[in-house]
Amino acid sequence: MDQSSTRQLINGRTRDSLEDGRSFDLDHIKDISVGLRSTSSPISLATGTGFSIYQNSIIPAMKAAQQEVILVTCFWADSATLSAINDALRHLSEKATASSSTISVRICFSSSSLPRNLLLPTPKRGQNYPPPTWDKLGLPQPDELAGLNMTITRKFFWPFGIIHSKYVIVDREIAIFPSCNVSWERWFEVAISLQGPVVGHLLAFHTEFWDNGNPLAPIHPSEARNEISSLIAQIPVVDGLAETAVFDHARHSMTLLPSPHMSTLLPNHLQPASILGHLPCFPGISHTFPSTPLLNTTHHLLFTAKSSIVMLTPNLTEPVVIEDLIQALERGVDVHIWTNRKLMTMEQIVTAGTTTPRCLRILAKRSKALRGSLQTVFFDDGPGAWEGGENAKDITPIKLHSKVTIIDGEKILLGSCNMDAASWKTSQELGILVESREVVEEFKRTWKYGGLE
Repeated sequence: MDQSSTRQLINGRTRDSLEDGRSFDLDHIKDISVGLRSTSSPISLATGTGFSIYQNSIIPAMKAAQQEVILVTCFWADSATLSAINDALRHLSEKATASSSTISVRICFSSSSLPRNLLLPTPKRGQNYPPPTWDKLGLPQPDELAGLNMTITRKFFWPFGIIHSKYVIVDREIAIFPSCNVSWERWFEVAISLQGPVVGHLLAFHTEFWDNGNPLAPIHPSEARNEISSLIAQIPVVDGLAETAVFDHARHSMTLLPSPHMSTLLPNHLQPASILGHLPCFPGISHTFPSTPLLNTTHHLLFTAKSSIVMLTPNLTEPVVIEDLIQALERGVDVHIWTNRKLMTMEQIVTAGTTTPRCLRILAKRSKALRGSLQTVFFDDGPGAWEGGENAKDITPIKLHSKVTIIDGEKILLGSCNMDAASWKTSQELGILVESREVVEEFKRTWKYGGLE
């Protein structure tokens, strides 16, 4: 389906929603997700810092792999998380060597430093790292990983072409969607582990983008599915700041939601339409967004919320989201927002021409006379203000980096997408919508900071 046809479909569904009282439309989600809606099973949901999520959820799943690990992240940097990944790679290599087999490992990332992004964009097919260069990425020497068939690829498209999606696939049976990068940042993160048809949808997405449409080599059906699921479900809690919810493998409706990279030479706030929209002689120009499954679904969720919206986002600068929240408040929907006062401020100014605190002040001012209540909390003013002891630094979050939107206590949207202009206008993103009150309640249980009701 081309973009113009999709946009006509969206506009038609939006008009229908207005006529029927803005009801959440399952057919609408099926249409805009282009067949990526399924019934699949959550295994676990983990919260904590990026290091604790890798240490407790992702690393055990990687070590249990029998044939293949695919690890995709945005930012790749020397860190305790990278050290844990290196230990897992050595473990896999030793396991493969001991059984006279080979385990395939595919590592994909977008950024390792700002100068590299500015000076060294990649070709569309990506930049591959041969074994002699692995040490530049902080990885073990090739002779330490003799049991692995490992490939490493980077993609970044100049000037605003970050590939922001993050996921791990083990033996094509288990998919993990973390909000965290492979980095040192001490940020609050979330990860959900899933199995079922959604894994196949994710593999198809991965193959199309990272393997440029080339099919993956076949593997045998894994006999380790139960072992991997069991390991993920038996996650130890590092301390009271990390938390895990384990599910009973019940099946729930969920939808994989891609949002492809949008090529542009100018950030959105410098586009002619955006500039004209600020002029009094052009009052009719409305905010628009690219017609992607993830962004259309996010807009539809906010547009049809009945009673409550809970939003956790590192930044909030996207005009479409702000307008959707104002309309929700007009309908009497209660809105609860957790974000940061100071996080990637320069990036916000470059990509959006504004900052999160300024946008929240505007939102608060416009919400005063509206029916719904608005509550906003800066994580770095509250829970993040406690630095933690020297021995707890890697597991003590000081900023909020999770991307969570909960609608009416029964639908939860997770993934890589922030509610900012960068995620909505330029970067490649990936989301997962889970329609389950149980998953929502378990996330709220793992959230230790209050303010979600």
